[in-house]
Amino acid sequence: MAMPSSALLPLFRSAQQMRLLAEIFHGVPATGAELARRLGIPQSTVARELARLEGSGLIRTEIVGTGQVAVPADDLPFAPALRQLLAYVGGIVPVLIAEYDGRPEIDEVFIFGSWADRVNGISGPPPNDIDIAIVADSLTRFDLAEERLRLEASTGAKIDQFVVEPDNERLAELRQHSIPVLRRQHAR
Repeated sequence: MAMPSSALLPLFRSAQQMRLLAEIFHGVPATGAELARRLGIPQSTVARELARLEGSGLIRTEIVGTGQVAVPADDLPFAPALRQLLAYVGGIVPVLIAEYDGRPEIDEVFIFGSWADRVNGISGPPPNDIDIAIVADSLTRFDLAEERLRLEASTGAKIDQFVVEPDNERLAELRQHSIPVLRRQHAR
């Protein structure tokens, strides 16, 4: 059964289609089976959506090894605008993973606040920014200033980064209704 369109930007046919497009435009190229596993969407639904998206010209498939990989159709006249919209509505998660996965001093990354609320279906006005919590002992937001600037440039969204120590008493409260991005095994 299809989930209704996201309250974050209710332009897409369904929340699943939006997440799939965001992953294709901002994630690592993948087969339909890999996308289904990564997004937690049934493989039959992913196959149907990929066929629709390819039929509409939004994506194309390329043969890589023995599999077909879904890639963005970057030659569309509106591809830059679509890429920016998709970064805002769901592509931020793979962008964040790519940005912070190589930083072993970071224990956890998650999105909280109004953006996460809209993704979770909690109604309200459109968010003005994306609030990101970075759980780390040895970093400050100034240590991550370059990353924030790169994220803003690639997504077109205003990013607010908050570095939180692992023993912060408000951490559990911040995690409520959050969107998990990255969590190391050694994280507390």
